[in-house]
Amino acid sequence: MGPNDCRVMTYREHGAWVVKAHLQKETDGHIISVSVNGDVRFFEPRSPDSVNVLQTVKGLTALDIHPQANLFACGSMNQFIAVYNANGDVISNIKYYDGFMGQRIGAISCLAFHPHWPHLAVGSNDYYMSIYSAEKRLR
Repeated sequence: MGPNDCRVMTYREHGAWVVKAHLQKETDGHIISVSVNGDVRFFEPRSPDSVNVLQTVKGLTALDIHPQANLFACGSMNQFIAVYNANGDVISNIKYYDGFMGQRIGAISCLAFHPHWPHLAVGSNDYYMSIYSAEKRLR
């Protein structure tokens, strides 16, 4: 089929570049999208308009949604990551800071949650990859 014949729905509510679109796997799952301006929109697949909008911060470059927990993480070119719950409440902030060995986080280029555990992999444009967890690692 041609592109115009197989398209189901087109949404045009974001005012800027869409960073990520995510289809939830549940049968009543939403479509979640975020733009570089920080607006996270939740769409019902059978509705022509978004059903909820959460405003995060501007300058977003990455987003990932945990497949089991009601969490999503947003990464920014301004060297921070924010983790939110489904209501839009900030659960955690991971920010840039200078330390004894140099900077700890660069501008975020990609994010990925582990499918089963509360672990978040973060890639940045300073050639580093970091893993963050809600659990303290025992040595």
